[in-house]
Amino acid sequence: MFRYSLTRAVGRLCRAEEWVGVVLATALAACAPVPPAVNQAAVQPANQASAPAAVRPADGPLPVPPNLVALAQPAGQKRLTASAASQSYWPLSQYFETQRNEAYCSVASSVMALNALGIRRPESSQYADFPFFSQEDFFHGIDPQVANAAQVSKEGMTLDQLSAALSTFPVEVRKYHGADLSLDQFRDLVRTTTQHNDRFVLLNFRRVEIGETGGGHWSPLAAYDAASDSALLLDVARYKYPAVWVPVTQLYAAALAVDSVSGLSRGIVVIGKRPN
Repeated sequence: MFRYSLTRAVGRLCRAEEWVGVVLATALAACAPVPPAVNQAAVQPANQASAPAAVRPADGPLPVPPNLVALAQPAGQKRLTASAASQSYWPLSQYFETQRNEAYCSVASSVMALNALGIRRPESSQYADFPFFSQEDFFHGIDPQVANAAQVSKEGMTLDQLSAALSTFPVEVRKYHGADLSLDQFRDLVRTTTQHNDRFVLLNFRRVEIGETGGGHWSPLAAYDAASDSALLLDVARYKYPAVWVPVTQLYAAALAVDSVSGLSRGIVVIGKRPN
């Protein structure tokens, strides 16, 4: 009788161990890594389209046109380190921003430059203890008739409009319509400005002239490379394109493009510290 009871007890224990083993295996399977995407694709229905992200390159959501050189690439990095006109890059890169919405390129470019100038900053609604120029607060001191958040969120800003808005801040603002500059004047303006860390070029251009997808846009120019005659565009639409080197001749053509809102050419706004 004792032997029979012992045998039944051992049997129950073995079955219990088997049950624990099954539960443990199931739990481990739940924590296991998801199979590689290639295996998942093999079981997808033939008519199911692939996710767009799967075909996008690693250096940006949209492919960089072949005429441009991405800053993140070795050739792009080499241009920056070799450039004698790259002083604007360092303060701008410290405050590099992505535009809040698809029409806020002018606002993102502006707050980058304002913060990079090191001028006195206003109180911030985001950072109570730290004054800061932000896209959220940009329009607080600007006359709504000049520019307001609701309108800019839909239409963006023209060259004249941004120049007027920036004049509200304690900075020196100079605007240049592309049609008022020759190619040589445009190049000299970019080169001489990017040699300084206390003034910055904000470029209003049309993307198609530089081979990109899209329409009118604003972004800062942070450096000029004489060897390649190209300038570094710090694109604030970072979800769309990375920072790229663009031939100056193409940037000039993009600045000559007419803004459909103003009926005037696009161009450059230079923002800097006011002289003492």
